[in-house]
Amino acid sequence: MAPLRPLLLAGCLALAACSPTTPLFIAQITTHEAVEIKVLKNKRIAAAIEEEGDLLTYSAQAIRDGRSAEAERLYLTGYRDHGLSDQVRAIALYQIGLIYMNRYNDQRDDGRALDYFYRVLHEFPGTHAAARSAERIELIRQRAQEPVQKTARELLATWQPSNNLDLYAPELDADMTLLSRRAVLKNRVAEAEELYLLAVKDPGVAAGIKEKSLYQLALMYLSPANARPDRDKAIGYLRQQLALFPDGELADKAVRRLDQALNLND
Repeated sequence: MAPLRPLLLAGCLALAACSPTTPLFIAQITTHEAVEIKVLKNKRIAAAIEEEGDLLTYSAQAIRDGRSAEAERLYLTGYRDHGLSDQVRAIALYQIGLIYMNRYNDQRDDGRALDYFYRVLHEFPGTHAAARSAERIELIRQRAQEPVQKTARELLATWQPSNNLDLYAPELDADMTLLSRRAVLKNRVAEAEELYLLAVKDPGVAAGIKEKSLYQLALMYLSPANARPDRDKAIGYLRQQLALFPDGELADKAVRRLDQALNLND
């Protein structure tokens, strides 16, 4: 069984290039129906991520696959781990709230989401997640005043992707996570950087997660889709990754990226 601490932040570090787990359909399901389900799932995860940029990849996948309760249990395991910093434990509760408030989640439960956001405010008042939880509480209150309350399926029926949110655009590096991709496309790299650095700095987070966080930071700043690329910053993160994890899982990739970055023409 995988260690529980790495699982807490694994959602933001699962490679977007990896194919999702193949659904096990019952024998009677037709190919046409399977395609329709796949299209709906892809549409759901894109809509969920477009609406809420703070969703970790694991959280967005839970919305896509109808596994909110499973994600809730996993994040609560991280929340209960006092070996992690308050910043990271607060993120665990915050992610649960984001999952349950997302309008494209068939298992949406605003009341449950509010409970978790208020827990963040009361238990971790000085964290980044607390400030963002307060904003989400206000958003839920505003939505409650809307005269028409549509279901997730009703919203998906008319949803169209934004012109500037092609999560699988060819110019995006295949190794980038969904979090990194959206951050680059929506000009929110600084916010994603803050999240990845929390993992890097937290002594309770596993080495493999720290390595992947540094690699993602470099990819974001090297991306041609980034409105504010920073080659020097990317080089710094790659060097830090190789210095800390010279024999890590991503060491060979980091060496190649570093060589490419150093040899780019100005």
